Amino acid sequence: MRYKTELHCHSAPVSTCSLISPEEIVRKYSAAGYQSVVLSNHFSRVTFKNMERTGFPDTWDGKVDYFMSDYRRFEAAAHSAGISPIFGAEVRLDCHAETDFLLFGVTEDYLRQTPDLLSFSVREFSASVRGAGILLFQAHPFRNGMVVTDPRLLDGLEVYNAHPGQHSRNDFAELWADRFHLLKSSGTDLHAQDYPIGGGIETAFPVTDSKELLSVLKSGAYTLIKAGQPGLDN
Repeated sequence: MRYKTELHCHSAPVSTCSLISPEEIVRKYSAAGYQSVVLSNHFSRVTFKNMERTGFPDTWDGKVDYFMSDYRRFEAAAHSAGISPIFGAEVRLDCHAETDFLLFGVTEDYLRQTPDLLSFSVREFSASVRGAGILLFQAHPFRNGMVVTDPRLLDGLEVYNAHPGQHSRNDFAELWADRFHLLKSSGTDLHAQDYPIGGGIETAFPVTDSKELLSVLKSGAYTLIKAGQPGLDN
């Protein structure tokens, strides 16, 4: 038996570009036969632009509370459905307005203890997250507007992104990962109910938490799922 884990999806309202709730994400992935899902909501200044109308205070802890609110809902729904919920994030730093980084193994404590996170340079960001034992992958690095990151600052690359409305040039990303011996990931980049699920990894055993996910990614003991319908717009 093979076990499927999604590595890249977004819920509303925390990811402002998403149109699907945490509970709907669980139902969709349960129906698709996934055993675990990483909720990798956007963590950036844009994430918090509408936060004040929600009642969360405009403090760093308030921002983290708001970011965690979707994950709490996702976690409860996942447990009820028999899916393993895994906490992740897709970070966009102030210094790179269009460049996104996926964090695997990130924790709520790390976010709370790093209030200057979004103001880091890429080099500072890399040193901080990797020093905390978090794996740092660049998401869809060859999509329009992305700035390709120095591979020495990364652990891996998302080499397959199945977003149907974006041309992520996945073949370029895979060649780049091979050239610089980076770990590889795949993700659906789910934002809406009608997105076809087609990303993630398959393993010979279930991945039930962040610790197991980090071990799997570091070992390479997984197969990339490449079954989506990536966009080909320019």
